Amino acid sequence: MFHHFHDDKHPVGQGSLSAIDFTEMIDWLISRHQILNANEYIEKLEEKTLKDTDICLSFDDALRCQFDIALPILERKKIKAFFFVYSSPLLGEPDRLEIYRYFRTTNFSTVDDFYNDFFSEAKSEYPIEYEKAGLIYDDKNYLSAFPFYTSNDKWFRYLRDIVLGANRYNSLMKTLMAKHKFTAEEVLVKLWIDSNQLKEIHELGHVVGLHSHSHPTTIHKLKREEQRLEYENNYKCLKSVLGTSPIAMSHPCGNYNDDTLDILTELGIRVGFRSNNSIKEIRSNLEIPREDHSNILKAMRS
Repeated sequence: MFHHFHDDKHPVGQGSLSAIDFTEMIDWLISRHQILNANEYIEKLEEKTLKDTDICLSFDDALRCQFDIALPILERKKIKAFFFVYSSPLLGEPDRLEIYRYFRTTNFSTVDDFYNDFFSEAKSEYPIEYEKAGLIYDDKNYLSAFPFYTSNDKWFRYLRDIVLGANRYNSLMKTLMAKHKFTAEEVLVKLWIDSNQLKEIHELGHVVGLHSHSHPTTIHKLKREEQRLEYENNYKCLKSVLGTSPIAMSHPCGNYNDDTLDILTELGIRVGFRSNNSIKEIRSNLEIPREDHSNILKAMRS
């Protein structure tokens, strides 16, 4: 599972890879595994003929850096991957998640500098909630399936997803961005793949799949009909752009529930991926575990 890449146009961010990093990682994986093209992976999965050494490559969030940096390398290596797309940016309604990431990447010396500002602002704006959260928060067990997260990474995500919720989190981030004179509109064209680029990825033989419409970080907490709208809108948008029905998906932030799986089945989705491999067995074709590239990079350098 891959997300962010950097070069002279795309800034270095937490967990991002350079073209050299990515090339070396593919070579390292090839020496240990059989990298299957995405369609071949689906075929073998459904035929139950996957071998222990068979893997595929997947990219979440339809990021422009993936198109600019990773895609040319995939083409040179003749590897066809999965690209999982949340569709709101294609309709001019971008999710704030990547905007916030770009803000903290480009306006702070380190991600921990951002966290210090964020924690201070959260404590100032919501002192009661912040104090209560600190009393019950379990650093050891929260997001334990993601060992590459630092303590600050986890505390930030706990505050964002569990304590603040979307509205208060967005308000707090708006305050921080204003303090740093950061204008989101200036970076929108730098962040996501557009419709023409998505068509090109599809026409090159890669598999483009669902990743919800607006990328809720806790989609499993939405009501069934809210989840349905997320995936139906995502499905309709991608089908309109590509001219074909999506058959694959990945769960945003690895979150889903039984309602999610029912909705995806009704939409005809044949394969779905989780965001970690804390549960390694394939429980269903819509719950396939993935290894984050950060863990691969750590193994390469150990």
